[in-house]
Amino acid sequence: MSDSNNIDKDEIVLLKQRIQDHPVDILGYLELIKVLEKSDNFAESREVYDQLHKRFPFYSPLWTIQLKNELQRDEFETVEKLLAQCLSGDLENNDLALWSTYLDYVRRKNNIITGGQEARAIVIKAFDLVLEKCATFEPRSSQFWNDYLGFLETWKPVNKWEEQQRIDLIRSLYKKMLCVPFDNLEKMWSRYTQWEQDTNNLTARKFIGEISSEYMKARSCYQEWLNLTSNLRRVSPNSLNSANKKNIPQYDNESIAFDQLKIWRNWIKWEKENKLLLSDDLLRKRILYIYRQGIQNLLFVPEIWYQYSMYDNEILQRQQILSIAVLANPNSATLTFKLAECFESNNNNEKVQETFENCTKCLINDYNKILEECANDNDHPTVYRVRHELTFVYCIYMNTMKRLSGLSAARVVFGKCRKWKGILTHIIYIENAYLEFQNQFDYKTAFKVLELGLKFFQNDGKYINKYLDFLILLNRDSQIKTLFESSVEKVNDLTQLKSIFKKMIAYESKFGNLGNVYALEERYFKKFPNEKLIETFTERYTIQNENVLKKLELTYLQQENRFNNEHELDTSQFNPMKRSLENDQNDNHEKKMKSNPSIPPEIFDLLTVLPKRQYFKTALLDPHKFINYLNDQVELPSSSDKV
Repeated sequence: MSDSNNIDKDEIVLLKQRIQDHPVDILGYLELIKVLEKSDNFAESREVYDQLHKRFPFYSPLWTIQLKNELQRDEFETVEKLLAQCLSGDLENNDLALWSTYLDYVRRKNNIITGGQEARAIVIKAFDLVLEKCATFEPRSSQFWNDYLGFLETWKPVNKWEEQQRIDLIRSLYKKMLCVPFDNLEKMWSRYTQWEQDTNNLTARKFIGEISSEYMKARSCYQEWLNLTSNLRRVSPNSLNSANKKNIPQYDNESIAFDQLKIWRNWIKWEKENKLLLSDDLLRKRILYIYRQGIQNLLFVPEIWYQYSMYDNEILQRQQILSIAVLANPNSATLTFKLAECFESNNNNEKVQETFENCTKCLINDYNKILEECANDNDHPTVYRVRHELTFVYCIYMNTMKRLSGLSAARVVFGKCRKWKGILTHIIYIENAYLEFQNQFDYKTAFKVLELGLKFFQNDGKYINKYLDFLILLNRDSQIKTLFESSVEKVNDLTQLKSIFKKMIAYESKFGNLGNVYALEERYFKKFPNEKLIETFTERYTIQNENVLKKLELTYLQQENRFNNEHELDTSQFNPMKRSLENDQNDNHEKKMKSNPSIPPEIFDLLTVLPKRQYFKTALLDPHKFINYLNDQVELPSSSDKV
């Protein structure tokens, strides 16, 4: 027993460290909760849930999982507090699964058998609340409508008045339901028409006719939505134990997220067209519901948060959404900049600074972790990307403070940047130099900044090019030539070195003398003997960044360049024998696949002994739902996992 406790303690320590290293790793929190609850440490597991809810207050599945677990343990007092947190106030969630959990709680607290009419009225009121909040907006809401209908249909009236009340409620529910585009709509229509005929054959046609046009519109809209969102993945764990990488948003899964983002964009755009002809207020509620669903499924995609915040015109509401967004995406430049704009609009300069500071702190932490993972290679592409993003955020931070509080505030930010001189890229020095220059054309301070940057980036061709651009802008002839001569032998990047030479040749051609041009060209062709004379000549006469000679007279040079830059073509298309052989091989492969289907022998043997489907009158298992369950809720171990 003690060994088991020690293992759990070790695992808890490791999971807490994982969360500390990656504060947005939802799965890490949930695995910690599993370990804690396995040892009946529910008080501490609730603290972990609280951490999750503070960081992801709009991610409804977390609330749903906790509520279900608390209900299983009959912790009704805790459930009531949680429901008050997540279903009301500024952090009100709008998710059908969560509201359905609320319904489960209401039905457990209000037993129809013991509570009678009063309990039934409370449950019906709860059903109507869920219907109003989200069920009418959710395309996958058939389970809710089935539950509500089932609840009303199991009502055993004790007199004619109650019977009529039950019929009116069922008819009213059908009217609301059949105007909504959702899965199983056609079956519900058949069920409704049959119910009307069974209830009163004389009035059936009248009631059916009243809503048939709305039903047809809803059915058409649902089919249109279905086609539009055919590859949409909306998954969430059914329980704590089923939570895995397939059904929990992953903060490092950009490729899949972008594919899904395009579908969500299309869905939202389609909703804004108002195919259901809703009132402005109802349409707004419907679109806000879809945005909320979007951020649940694309929790770590800044654009969906940005679009959601921009849909709301209230600046304080927008500010609140973005504040929650940066909790989930603390290193997002997009969300940081937009939130800073909101605070700036309210003249809250302290919050502007705090927003930028939080983002830069997160990016520095990211840099340290990634640098360690990349064997301390500061120029590794993954490391450089974080360095570049951190530098970019500092540039915008510096410019923002200049706009808000003047040059002195911007200089304070630049002073902070100098602490990270081994991390930030050259861009911060270029940006600061231009900022200093544009403040009363103070070129002397700008030169000092650029000379400071030169100490750290004297071998960086990009920095030298940008420094030259600045000097050429100010026509500082002697400094231009000094920088060129001191840098031309230090730059190793040949692409950047070419650009430096061409820049100098063009400068001398416009502002110097022809002898200097020829001397530079001679040095250039010694460095790059394969360069074409005519190309260099035309570039010397570029006007306003346009090579007019190539555009108007030597047009074939552009075509040659375009051809040379294209990717190498597949040689098989020029080799008929090779292409024919490849086709034959493909055909043979297809034949083998048909004759030897890739079904494991054990599965094939099982299929041969299973009874035929005609022996079963009703379907016992929906294969589509079963496959979806396996895809969404079950994470199969990879081949690399140890047995």
